Amino acid sequence: MQVLLSEIEGWFSSKRTHFDVFAEVDSRIEGWFKAEMLVLLTQLKERKLISDFKREAKVICTKTGKRKQVDFRICKDGNDHYCELKALCISQAARTPRNLGFYFRDDHVGLIKDFKKLDLLNISNRWVMAFIYPSPTTDSWKAIIQSVPSALSHWTPVTVPQNTHEPLFISLWQG
Repeated sequence: MQVLLSEIEGWFSSKRTHFDVFAEVDSRIEGWFKAEMLVLLTQLKERKLISDFKREAKVICTKTGKRKQVDFRICKDGNDHYCELKALCISQAARTPRNLGFYFRDDHVGLIKDFKKLDLLNISNRWVMAFIYPSPTTDSWKAIIQSVPSALSHWTPVTVPQNTHEPLFISLWQG
C-alpha cells in the first residue's frame, strides 16, 4: 500500500474543490471515496501496477468463524493487502462534534473500530486509509496518535500531515 500511496495522493490531489466543498458543508462522503478508489484501482490494474483488486472482500473472522467484509483487497506483487477506508470530515462547519478526536473514540464510527475489526482476521498486510479533510494541524495529529489505546499500539501511522493548508490529508495506518 505504501508503494501505491503516491498514486492515490496524485489521484485525489486534482479534486481539491471537492474537499473544500465537503468541508464547507461538513459532510462525510465515504461512498464517494470508495467510488473514486474503484476507478483508480481499475486504472492501476490496467497499468499493471497491481494485479487485481476486490471491493468488499470477505474474510473469515478467526474468533467467530463468520465472514467479515473489508472495503478492499488489493493484490500487488503477489501479496494481498486488505484496506478499510474512512472519510473524516473535521471542519465542524455545521457545528458538529466531529473533530479529530471524534473519529478516534472506541465506538461504531471511527478508526478504532476498523483497527479492531482487521485484528480479528487471519490476514497480513492490514491497512486503514483515512481521508481527513481539512488537513489537521501537526500538533492535533501528534496528540491524537498518543490517544490510541495501548492495546492497538501495533497500529502505526505511515503518513503525517505535512502542510496544514492542504484540503486533504490521506492518513495511512498499518497494523
